[in-house]
Amino acid sequence: MLKHIYLRIMSTKKTLRSKRPSECGGTWNAEKGVKREVAPGLVTPRGGQVRQHMRQQMRQQMKQQMKQQMRQQMKQQMKQQMKQLTGNQTDGHLANRAADRSADHESDGGGEEPPCGTDAHSCDRLQGGIPHVQACAPPTELTRVLAYASSQVIKSLHLRQHYINSKDYFMSLSLICNQLAAHRFEDRSFWNTLGERLTTLLRFEDVQKTMSVRWLALILNSFARVYVLNEPFLREASKYFRNCKEETLHTFDISQIANCFAKLNYGDATLFRHMEQQICERIDELSCQSISNICNAYSKLSLGSTTLYDHLIKAVTKNLQKFNEQEIANILNAYAKVGEKKHSHLFVNFLPHICEKIDLFKPVEMVMIANALSKCRLFSKTFFSLLGNYIWRNADRLEPSEWAILANVYASFNLRDLKFFYLIRKKVSDREHLLQHGNVAMLLHAFGKLHIRDEAFVINLVKRKKHIIGSLDSRNLTLFYVSLIKLNLSIPMEIFANLKLNISSKLHTFTDLALVSICYSSMFLSYFDMKLVSSILLLLNERRANSKSFAHQMHVTLFVLHSVYDFGEFSPKFLLCLHQLLSRAYQHIAQPNYYDINKSAIQKRISPFFPKSCLNVQAEVPVGPFVVDFLLTRRRPAARAAL
Repeated sequence: MLKHIYLRIMSTKKTLRSKRPSECGGTWNAEKGVKREVAPGLVTPRGGQVRQHMRQQMRQQMKQQMKQQMRQQMKQQMKQQMKQLTGNQTDGHLANRAADRSADHESDGGGEEPPCGTDAHSCDRLQGGIPHVQACAPPTELTRVLAYASSQVIKSLHLRQHYINSKDYFMSLSLICNQLAAHRFEDRSFWNTLGERLTTLLRFEDVQKTMSVRWLALILNSFARVYVLNEPFLREASKYFRNCKEETLHTFDISQIANCFAKLNYGDATLFRHMEQQICERIDELSCQSISNICNAYSKLSLGSTTLYDHLIKAVTKNLQKFNEQEIANILNAYAKVGEKKHSHLFVNFLPHICEKIDLFKPVEMVMIANALSKCRLFSKTFFSLLGNYIWRNADRLEPSEWAILANVYASFNLRDLKFFYLIRKKVSDREHLLQHGNVAMLLHAFGKLHIRDEAFVINLVKRKKHIIGSLDSRNLTLFYVSLIKLNLSIPMEIFANLKLNISSKLHTFTDLALVSICYSSMFLSYFDMKLVSSILLLLNERRANSKSFAHQMHVTLFVLHSVYDFGEFSPKFLLCLHQLLSRAYQHIAQPNYYDINKSAIQKRISPFFPKSCLNVQAEVPVGPFVVDFLLTRRRPAARAAL
């Protein structure tokens, strides 16, 4: 039964392509010419190819059964129509017309397309309930076919065990699931029901004889493509894969399994260790697509060992010219996540190939490559020059989230290209709703780090996205807070108060570096909050924070506190905390290389104008630009209530 449903889906798609290609929309146009391998020698219909012998066999069986069903149905309909015609004394030519239509349907086994305006339900009855192809509205018709297919799959799951537990059933089920996922069929009830039933089936001991690894991997990838996480199903599938014999687990299957678990962000360390051993032993059998998928999966889930990455990088180096654009982007992105400097030669080897064929890369792939280079701190003047031209040519194809990543990349290399950031403003404005939480933080960080004070854009962005502040994690809260203070814009006070409230409530989730950055930025007069600063300092002292970056920022923070407040008014507990923090900071300051810290451009411009005779400025400490307002004001009275 499921074989016929799968072929019905494929015949519907084929008819829609041939009848009305202009009305098929992005679904068909995006698929045309694109091949996605689901198994060695088996390409999905997105490339227009399936194993010919399987399709021919399934078509023949479908035609025979469809003819039998349609003959019986047409006989019944003809009897009913003849009774109606006789009872109502209707003209006889209507009966002849009905007989002609039945002959047409029977001859080709699939039925002719109803003309525009024809009642679709009448066609459904002629096909025994299978939705018919209606050329007038391809997307709607395909949706009906997919919905029917899903309902039949659910019905089939409740059939007897001997029918379900068969090779043909699982093969057809996997191919139908693949088509449903390819067309974003996101009915959660269907996927959850399917997952529950398959979980039960995988617990049977004899399932190994009928369930092929390939079909189960394809079903899992269907779940991943529609982002349905069913943990019991994944756990049972993991056990099934671990119990498989090595000869039944092809390297392609390993890559598909890893890809599925990575998409769902579900790390099964036991399964991935089991697969890692086989990957290392059979590294030469991996295709380029498999290498790309494995690199991406292991790096995303942080489950790969150094040995695995070394084996994979050797395989990549051997086949450097064979990888396509998407695979290159995935591999570089994966090794950027690993973060080991010894892999930098991989980027160096790929860059000439990327620069030579840069126009063949899709915008999302170029964004991934640029982001990977920024993570590894590898700057190529040639690449970024070509990237700039590429961005201007393809500006309309970039999504707001991709603009945010590019802005962050430019900021990481201090590329203060005002024309580029004006283009970002133009493309992101009025599309802020498409930005994820992290994207907003990236944009603010980029504008703040490069001191691009585009007040209208930044304030508008913050106002439109202020509702996300409560759901930001500690990292993004830090970027929000520090960046807005760096830009020194007229931030609405309710937004700033909300930021401080969320920082205070999540204080223990911040890293030491994030806390000291917040504390350092809070030294700005307009945003100074002694209660927030004191709580951060007490927590940092409790954690015994100690690093070179901590020492520099803490030294400046304590110096500003000393310049503004009278320490004699502080409590003994807080004074002891300040003394211990200063002692740890001076452990680094006393080091010979402490003064290697480079002053920023704005610090270099400001420092010559300090009236050294009037201000108590320690000359050996590079004073940040956000401290200047404090130094030029009188000391405040101590905020006793805050401590």
